Amino acid sequence: MSLFITAKIIHILSAIFFIGVVSFRTFIMPVLKNTYSKGVYKNIDILIGTKARNIIKINNIFLIFTGLYLFSFYIEKSILLLSIKALMGLIVALTFYFVPIIMNKFNHFSWFSPLFHYMYFSLMISIVILSQIMFYS
Repeated sequence: MSLFITAKIIHILSAIFFIGVVSFRTFIMPVLKNTYSKGVYKNIDILIGTKARNIIKINNIFLIFTGLYLFSFYIEKSILLLSIKALMGLIVALTFYFVPIIMNKFNHFSWFSPLFHYMYFSLMISIVILSQIMFYS
């Protein structure tokens, strides 16, 4: 198996894992918040959130490096959608490392966290859609 194919597989698996964690945070955690008491939910959030963040910190390193490696094969072709997708992907992956700072800064707005997670998830889905149409436009 070539390095290109290996990088592509790692990139896809890393993206799936990242999107899965964000979708869990976006769609499942609010259900738990409404199901359990505030104290119990906070303990669940800390336990799951800490483990997920530690895993995704490493996952996103693979996601970023494989993405940059794969992008390097198409630099001279100047594919606009690929450039947009790569930039969006880099922003989303790097933003992950700043989410705790962002959340702490805006935690006094109860609407901010759900809105942020829905927008973040929507950006991820947009990247997936771009990845599927960029070579066919």
